Amino acid sequence: MLVRHTLAYLPAQLLSPLTQLAAALLLTHALGAADYGLVMLVFAAQEVVFLICLSWWTSFYLRYGGRLNLGADGQALASTEAAVLLLSTLAQVAVTLAILLATDTALHPAFYAAACAFTVTRSLLNFLSERARREAAIAAYSAVQVAGPLGGLGLVLVLMALGEASPARVLCAFALMQGAVGLAVAARLRLLVRPRRLDHAVLREAARFGAPVMFAHSLSWLGGNVIRFVVHHGAGAAALGLMSVGWGLATRLSGVAAMLVAAAAYPLAVKTMDAGDVAGARRQLVDNSALLLALLAPAGLGFWALSPGLVPALVAAEYHAMTLQILPWALLGACVRNLRLHGWDPCYLLFEAPRDMVWLDVIEAVVMLLAAMLGLWWDGVVGAVIASAWAVCALAVLDALWLRRRFGLVLPLGVYARVLVAAAAMVAALMAAQALGWRATPRAGPLLLAAAAGAGVYVLALALLFPQHLRRITAWLRQRRLAGA
Repeated sequence: MLVRHTLAYLPAQLLSPLTQLAAALLLTHALGAADYGLVMLVFAAQEVVFLICLSWWTSFYLRYGGRLNLGADGQALASTEAAVLLLSTLAQVAVTLAILLATDTALHPAFYAAACAFTVTRSLLNFLSERARREAAIAAYSAVQVAGPLGGLGLVLVLMALGEASPARVLCAFALMQGAVGLAVAARLRLLVRPRRLDHAVLREAARFGAPVMFAHSLSWLGGNVIRFVVHHGAGAAALGLMSVGWGLATRLSGVAAMLVAAAAYPLAVKTMDAGDVAGARRQLVDNSALLLALLAPAGLGFWALSPGLVPALVAAEYHAMTLQILPWALLGACVRNLRLHGWDPCYLLFEAPRDMVWLDVIEAVVMLLAAMLGLWWDGVVGAVIASAWAVCALAVLDALWLRRRFGLVLPLGVYARVLVAAAAMVAALMAAQALGWRATPRAGPLLLAAAAGAGVYVLALALLFPQHLRRITAWLRQRRLAGA
């Protein structure tokens, strides 16, 4: 079931972040380092604005939506949700302005307006995607995830062709397409209703469960992005721009791999838990984490192995040296953090322990702040990234130990080890090919060849390391073939 649901979400989970990654790479050719860093800061800030203003409701609905009475009280629930969206829009504008003013008070008013428009429309898409995911509305989910970023990228390409790309215009281009797509999907999901009658019982329950989750997720965002603010204040906007390329490549690439599993995995665990099968829900999370690592390991290690040929062709020359320096460490930190966040941390929500999440994320925010500051003092921007990567690894180990003690979640370390061995075999094959003179480039032929070669070695290694799973897959395919005949 997990594999089937994962495949259904696959197109959206690939196209959306890849489109955003393409936009981030293209902007290195259109904006200087300082302007690029500012735009990437707004992209990152939008995430925390959504977490602060709206995630409390989406987390509640995602966890308990199946239990809500949508019969006679359906109209009150829809009206309550509409009121939440309206009030959150006003809050998002206020929080966005506060973050920007705390970062730089000398920005043009047009940039503030564009940043607010981008944030509000992007948060609307985030809300709609979670709503569609809870209801298994895969077509609506795919439209939200793909159409907005793809349309925004198209407008950015037009701006670049006209030589009119600027931070404010880039943000406005994305905001325009995100708003149009969001309104269309909201209308299809019948969410465009007037906020009249409020269901106060649902609001109280959503606040009780969602407030700690919102606080925890906001702190988690801070832990993952505090390095941006440390570098901006400690080394300047240009240094932030130079770091943002490698950091962004790592976070987006690992995010793509993580969400391929996470989009379908957590709802399945919730359904199992709601059915009363606690052990099955725990087992579902363990399986999720194994499948997640099986995607993160080859994605991160494979991109690192191919980066000497890919980075110079993808990124503007100004960013080459810094990107290649920090990329391996940024990939390590991003992959381990995504494994923790989407692999075993959903256990806190599944067992209704959001307060534990708050404490974990407080610790993470403090540790990551100290790591980034010490690293910056030790070896500049590169030192900040290296120190942050090792801090992420230490936090993941401590988190796993706590979950084992608190909820009995035993991670499959033997499976993890075999997956990493298979990924290492893939890296060895790619490194050997490059040592013999072959280089991967973004052109279709060499890139496809690299992907096929790496995937082939990785799958072969997995087949040798997991013979029992290979036998099960072979038997299943044989049954399907016989059934089709």
